[in-house]
Amino acid sequence: MSEVSRPRRTQQERRMATVAKLVDATIAAIGEVGYQRTTVQEICGRAGLSAGAMFRQFDTRLDLIVRTAEEVFARQLVGYTATMEHLGAQDNPIDVALRFLRGAQRSNLSHALREIYLAARSDAELRERLAPIAENYYREIVATLERIGLLADYPARVREPLFFLLLHVFSGEAVVRGVYQRPDLDESVLRLVEDMLAVYAAHGGAPEV
Repeated sequence: MSEVSRPRRTQQERRMATVAKLVDATIAAIGEVGYQRTTVQEICGRAGLSAGAMFRQFDTRLDLIVRTAEEVFARQLVGYTATMEHLGAQDNPIDVALRFLRGAQRSNLSHALREIYLAARSDAELRERLAPIAENYYREIVATLERIGLLADYPARVREPLFFLLLHVFSGEAVVRGVYQRPDLDESVLRLVEDMLAVYAAHGGAPEV
């Protein structure tokens, strides 16, 4: 019997496959060698594509970087949402959420995103194009936290600041741990954060000022 031939991919499917290869390669490159060393040559080499193939999809490297940031945000949002949706079945949802947040901040996705953020500090165009994407991303995460009620024990006025406080703790920790490994300290920090959250919730949050 002759093999059944596979249907030929459409032009749109081929384009999507090429873009996916480029984005995956860009994420990997930025996370591993840093933003500045993620050149067109580095990206195309990892993707197994020519520079011409890249420029048929993106006018500039910056366009690819922005598209990559969009994909990083999208993947992280899927991960955050999926984890948050299942917290109700956990014995200690705060602990599970904190451990997930810490792990997510140590992932290659987050390392790549931090590199892009740092580059945006001195690149006005990159910063301007990233700002609305980041705004929507964080809005979605905070909305999910509100919907599932993970921080319902805390006053509404502090829930968003509390999320960002925890996010920044673990993001900064992830940077330092690349050089200074202290798993014993990491566990102590987690216990301290959970104790502080419990005490804060027990006292009904900070008083109005």
